[in-house]
This record gives sequence, structure tokens and C-alpha cells, in this order.
Amino acid sequence: MGSLDTRDVSGQFDSDDIRKNSPLAAIGYIPVLFLIPAFATQSPFAKFHANQGLILTIYSIITFIAAKIIGWVIGWIPVIGWIVSGLISIVLGLSVLALIIIGIVNAVGGKAKELPVIGGILKVF
Repeated sequence: MGSLDTRDVSGQFDSDDIRKNSPLAAIGYIPVLFLIPAFATQSPFAKFHANQGLILTIYSIITFIAAKIIGWVIGWIPVIGWIVSGLISIVLGLSVLALIIIGIVNAVGGKAKELPVIGGILKVF
């Protein structure tokens, strides 16, 4: 299983739960809004996605801080440093956006799949 082909545990959840709570589960992928499905429902499906949303929120904070540090460190180099730090910020931002889209598509599609690369790091909910 590659890092983009993640574990699908959809079979562990009741189909009625998935149908009723997939919109709520999708909200959890917007950074910080994972708190809504985490605490607004008892749905195991929504809580699975809330956990993935928490991981994504932590990842987005880390990437933001990393981009700022990298920008500060190599930003001192005229022109080349600014270009490289800008490109790194764009790539990190796009990685967060891609994970948000993947998570929302999975939740709305009734799938319980971990996010690529980061999805299996932490289980809170």
C-alpha cells in the first residue's frame, strides 16, 4: 500500500450512520472545524473524519510555521531566497489544500479512508 493509497475502513461503519452524517463529517476537514463533528454528534463515522480533520489542522499549523521559518532563513538571500521561499510556501499550502479536498471527497462519498501520508499519525476521537 503506497502513501497515497490509504487504508479504507468504511466497512466498520453503519451505512445509515454514513448516509446521515457524511455532510457533518466533511465539515471537519476545514481546519479547526473538526471540533464540530468531534463534539456535536455521537456518530462514529463523523468522529473518524473529525480525527482526520484534527491531524490535518495540526499539519496545516506545522506547515505554516515551517514556511515562515524557511522564508526567514533563506529569505535573506536576495532574489533567489525570496523565490525559493515563496515556492516552498506555495507547495506547502497546496499540500494542505489537496488534503482538505481529499478528505471532503472521501467524507461526502461515504468513505472512511485515512488521509495520505499523515492520516495514520494520531487517533484522538
